[in-house]
Order: sequence, then C-alpha cells, then structure tokens
Amino acid sequence: MGILKGAPSVTRYRIADAVPEEYTEEFIGDRLKKYAFSDIENSSEESSLGWAELMDTLSWDFAEGSYRIGPNYAFTMRQDQRKLPTKILNRYYMIREAQIAEKTGRKPNSVKRKELKEALRLELLRRCLLTTDVWDVVWLTGRQELWLAGAGEKLRALFEELWSRTFGLSLRMLVPVTIGLELLDEDGRLALMNLKPSLF
Repeated sequence: MGILKGAPSVTRYRIADAVPEEYTEEFIGDRLKKYAFSDIENSSEESSLGWAELMDTLSWDFAEGSYRIGPNYAFTMRQDQRKLPTKILNRYYMIREAQIAEKTGRKPNSVKRKELKEALRLELLRRCLLTTDVWDVVWLTGRQELWLAGAGEKLRALFEELWSRTFGLSLRMLVPVTIGLELLDEDGRLALMNLKPSLF
C-alpha cells in the first residue's frame, strides 16, 4: 500500500536502539542496495522481497537522494509472488505421466515420479503471472520513528524481518497505550498503569 495514494492504514514503530553515528545517508543507501528487490520475472522462483524506490517501484538502484525527503528517508518494501495451484500441477502431471506410460509401456517409478513432478512444477511456475505488492516506509529521523503503510500480522512479520536484516536495529511497535504513556509524566504513567477496571 502506498503513502502517496489514498488514505492508508499505518503501523508506527519506534527504533528501540540508539542509531549509530555511521548510519549516514550513504550508509543507509548502501544497505538499501544490498537488500534491494530482485526481479524474478524470467525465473521459476516463487517469491522475491526487498526494497525499491518510493517514487518508482520499478527501480531499486537507490541513486543518491532518491530515498531522502528533507531530513527523513522514504522507500518501499516490494514483494513479487507467483502461485501455482495444486490442482493445475496435478492435472498437468497426470497428462505427462500418461504420455510417458504410452511411450515406454509402463508408469514411472516413485523416484522418477518425484523428479518429473518437480521439473513440471518449475516449468509451470515460469509460465505463472506475478503479482506485486508494495508498502511504503517513512523513517522520521528526528523522532526515530518508522511509518509502514499497511497493517496486519503477516505484513509486520515480513517488514520486521527485512528491516532487521537490512539495518540491524530493533523496533518497538507503537500502539495507543505506548503513545499515551510517552506523553505523560512519571506520575501520570504510574496512575495509568494502576487503573483498575470498574463496573458501571
């Protein structure tokens, strides 16, 4: 989902670690390039996940300045996937097995069946169309906050794992209670934490 289009749901994070001094614009660009999206259009791979440029998700070169907006960083997490339904694989496998039996006079043994099915799976995967999903990310450096344009447990797990591999910084998801606690002084935090539910 994009931040630039529509009104997305946003998951907010706080960077839990102190960001090291070497995390300069150049360093961040290098890390984005290292874990950039990899095109799988002409392959039999089922999925690819990585970073792409915010303004052009078909580009992942991260030229200088392409991921900078004022003091902040912005980029996109992109995932391409292709799915081969089991029913389709089974249908074509039955056809291929019948062709082999007709040619040789016998069905392939269990080892050959396994090899045949895997070869057929890879062949059919190359013919499957890809779907592309993108989720924009804004790194607010002044507050050391991240905004991920999207929500949901699976998306968060994908993002947190890629973020950790890329930058090695721990994240803490911000929810209304944690945001509220940050806005209160010590007495207010203690009072809020000691509240007990009551019946009306």
